[in-house]
Amino acid sequence: MILIYGECNKHCREAARVYANRYPERYHPPHNFFLRLVNNLRTYGTFSIRDAQRQPLRNMEQNDDQENDIIAYIQLNPHSSLRHVAREFGFSKTKVHKIFKKYKLHPYKTDLVQHLRQGDNERRLTFIAWITTEINNDPLFLNYILWTNESKFTNNGVLNKQNNRYWSNGNPHWAVDTNYQTVWGTNMWCGLLGGNLIGPHFYDGTLNGRRYSDFLTLLPMMLEDVPLLLRQNLFFQQDGAPAHNAIIVRQQLNEMFGNRWMGTHGPVEWLPRSSDLTPLDFFLWGHLKTVVYADPPANLQDLKNKITVACRQLTKEQILAATFREVSRRLEMCLEKNGGNFEHFIR
Repeated sequence: MILIYGECNKHCREAARVYANRYPERYHPPHNFFLRLVNNLRTYGTFSIRDAQRQPLRNMEQNDDQENDIIAYIQLNPHSSLRHVAREFGFSKTKVHKIFKKYKLHPYKTDLVQHLRQGDNERRLTFIAWITTEINNDPLFLNYILWTNESKFTNNGVLNKQNNRYWSNGNPHWAVDTNYQTVWGTNMWCGLLGGNLIGPHFYDGTLNGRRYSDFLTLLPMMLEDVPLLLRQNLFFQQDGAPAHNAIIVRQQLNEMFGNRWMGTHGPVEWLPRSSDLTPLDFFLWGHLKTVVYADPPANLQDLKNKITVACRQLTKEQILAATFREVSRRLEMCLEKNGGNFEHFIR
């Protein structure tokens, strides 16, 4: 095996293939067995794995100075990989991993957060001060906010693999088609109000001021099934999409809601680049797309049907958890971080 390893220019996988072809009647070990043999020969002077295991432990245990050097190195270079550290100190990756585990070091992945511009922190703090005052005056104020937003669903939607599983006693080789050359989809609007989901409302084409204004004329009919108390105290919210800022739209919102609406140029200024505070962004869209894309839609109508079904399956408790408890928690966290990014601190 050692000779074959040398013939193959120290390529473990190639050595395993050559060995299997040359000695078909023998046991065929995995490719990493060749590397283990070579390492044992270099370290312990023996080919036998068992003989190597009987060697004194002084060769396998790293002293405190070596461990401290490794820990000091990773503290100065926290983005280094196990493989890089192992090469740097001449240890195996397994040994480095054991040292990391001993000192309770864990690998953490980066979180992607919305870039905030200069002045955004102050605007976010001002908004939090305003909404905190409203909540103090009426503890149920968050229930009266109609949170709204638009999103696009396509046949090339990204499936959240973390939330989708296939339980089986064997590998089912489950695969989902993506990256279609022909892309089709639909745009939709949704709203969340006091435990109720308003919509979905589908529309074609790019959203502009005129199309959004036409939609707003339909909104009162969409709210007919909402309890009267919520409608009487409704506070409309929208983000800073260009269509939302059209003059015709702002005039219409003033007529419909007076000073009880939020927007980029509304009576209450909504915060730009604040998807972390919008329930549809941090909750609804991700939930719907996970459900819809778990079973890829066959055509446009199937896509709309799946979206509609997924919306109807949402419970009042789920919506309230996002629009009341989670919004409250995020407002507190944003205040704690002085108006800065906070989502990567949420557990």
